[in-house]
Amino acid sequence: MPLPEPVLEPFTPAQRAFAVVAWPMRAAEELRSALIYRALAHASRTALPAFTHRFEQVVHEEVGHARLCAAVGARLSAPRPVYNAAPVRARLAPLTDPLTRTIALVASEVAIGETISMAMFREGRRAATEPLTRAAIESILADESRHQQLGWDALAALGPSATLQREATSALAASEQQIARPALAFLERGEAFDPAWSALGVIHPERRVEAFYAAVEQLVLPRLRELGIDADRAWADRYK
Repeated sequence: MPLPEPVLEPFTPAQRAFAVVAWPMRAAEELRSALIYRALAHASRTALPAFTHRFEQVVHEEVGHARLCAAVGARLSAPRPVYNAAPVRARLAPLTDPLTRTIALVASEVAIGETISMAMFREGRRAATEPLTRAAIESILADESRHQQLGWDALAALGPSATLQREATSALAASEQQIARPALAFLERGEAFDPAWSALGVIHPERRVEAFYAAVEQLVLPRLRELGIDADRAWADRYK
């Protein structure tokens, strides 16, 4: 997609330096998602063949996101992304059975993960005013919305199971640890948050926490209930 030129004059070098480092991190995370979808597409050929082509399409979209984030970071003078596939290999290692792998990845990475990611990108877009930042966030957000719906459609096709109950419980804990807990720690330390960072796409920690729990309560848990999963138990048991 054509991107607008960055408008950085309203921001100090220190403000830009803090905010732009998010783009290499986003690029690395989007490439991680592409690798997950690639593994999911392969496993689904056996376990959920009707969805294989759709998963393969998302691989290309996630690679595009990674390239977009890297390109935006470069235009904002951010460091180059560092890609590390080791966490993906560790995630996939215990999931040797195609059906188990498909259920686990669809539940945690696609349905739940992409729903929460969509909520985070929505929150980032809400406050972002710098044109290049906002355009890139909007581009990714449009795809994230479709991806999370793909996840819920695939879970409906798979049907409820003990594996899905277990993976939903694990995914809720992992997402809280990755998204909400660091933001809560920032708030507990009483560190200052520069409003200019929000204009450059960084979500205020308080808003990150609020958006995370709203996404869980209003989007994730109701959808799990619709699938016949004990969502309240999954949430209550996430650290047991």
